[in-house]
Amino acid sequence: MKTNSYCSIRKYKNLLREATTYEMWKEAAYQLDNLEGKEEWKADDEFEHYNHKLIRQHLSQIQKFRKTQKSQQLYKFLHESLYQNLGNITEPALYQNSRVGTKNLIKDYLNEVVRSMNFLCDTTFSQVSDYEKLKLFKSAQRNFGRSALLLSGGAVFGVYHLGVIKALREQDLLPSIISGASMGAIVAGIICSRNEIELDEFYSNTEHIYLKAFQLLDFKMMLHKKSILDSKQLFRLIRRNIGNYTFEEAYKRSGRILNISVSPTRSHQKPRLLNYLTAPEVSVSYSALASCAVPGIFSPVSLVTKNQHGRHRFYLENEKWIDGSIHSDIPFERLSRLHNVNHTIVSQTNPHVLPFLIPQQRKGNIPFMFNFATSIAHAIGNEILKTLRIRNDPGFLGFLLHKMHAILNQKYIGDINIYPSFNPFLYHKLLKNPSHSGLKQFILEGERATWPKLDMIDDHTIISRTFEACIQRLKQKVNLGPF
Repeated sequence: MKTNSYCSIRKYKNLLREATTYEMWKEAAYQLDNLEGKEEWKADDEFEHYNHKLIRQHLSQIQKFRKTQKSQQLYKFLHESLYQNLGNITEPALYQNSRVGTKNLIKDYLNEVVRSMNFLCDTTFSQVSDYEKLKLFKSAQRNFGRSALLLSGGAVFGVYHLGVIKALREQDLLPSIISGASMGAIVAGIICSRNEIELDEFYSNTEHIYLKAFQLLDFKMMLHKKSILDSKQLFRLIRRNIGNYTFEEAYKRSGRILNISVSPTRSHQKPRLLNYLTAPEVSVSYSALASCAVPGIFSPVSLVTKNQHGRHRFYLENEKWIDGSIHSDIPFERLSRLHNVNHTIVSQTNPHVLPFLIPQQRKGNIPFMFNFATSIAHAIGNEILKTLRIRNDPGFLGFLLHKMHAILNQKYIGDINIYPSFNPFLYHKLLKNPSHSGLKQFILEGERATWPKLDMIDDHTIISRTFEACIQRLKQKVNLGPF
């Protein structure tokens, strides 16, 4: 009996690794959970990492108000008690015991919250108009917060982001707020400048994607531009894959809020997060190009705006911009301030970050010592760069030290983190143009990295997604339009 069970586990683990669709992966994951006794763990409410008594209490109270149709008490209770991490239900440890899902109690609670929110949204109450409901839901949404997808830099590794987005979108889990830096800015621009029909066509015809981003300059131009790769060639790829849209035009086409991080070249200037609120007329293509301008690799970029008549002019004419991931690969604070984001899904592909992410997810003495050693090295390196910056005059060395300190001193992970398997043998391809077969493999690996996180993403975002859906329905009822 034990031999049969062992063979079955080995069989499904192989299927898990070789899956080419989420359905194949999920079926194998379910079978493994059953064979390893994870269903019993899910059925048991108790677990040290969350407050099961509090969740059970809230579940009972919400059910009582909904079933007795006490709408005012139900709204008040949801408004006051709903927040992202009630009872610590977003703790990652809750999703590490099984491959699919978590405690049944958490699922029951989330499903009841969604059922009650839809009940309040869609039921007619004589004492509350649709317009008043809309105001109540907007107020509750501000209190609860929103989720965003953040795409890191990573040169050609950033192509993995396309697989991450494909997996999220196929399960209706793609957030409406997407931020990108460097290569992540290009991918974010591609996604946020297309409507749903155009995105279906994009993923169905990947052989039509223009892939030539990297082209060496001749030696004379390298000296003149102080960079090794041709920015014009990169812009050719960006324009062919994104188009000629402003941030406001992209928002109106897709309904998604595109955010691109760019960094100024001048010292004592803060990085910018460009979007339809902060820079509505700025070109998405030029912003993506600027966000990819790694010093020494690509030349700094002037940003361009386009007005309603299609005329172009420079944005902040005396300023040039470089790689957004240098100062803010993952712009948490500005997303929070601009869009009320308090929950982040990070797709991380930066080559200098990946080696340090994988050991953090493993248990045992060796991973612990690795994390301990890297933390000490990070702290020492940060202090050395800080001291050198203070002691050096402005100039190229001071500029370089400032950028190195910015890279080392920022945070690279979010609430949920998706990243490909670390493979040092792929690093020689960082600045090489992928083939179309290579592109498909990058996309598949991005999907495979995302599938194990889909249940956690679903649970963490289901309430914020329900808020958005309810608000859109209420807007249509009071004739305010979809946006």
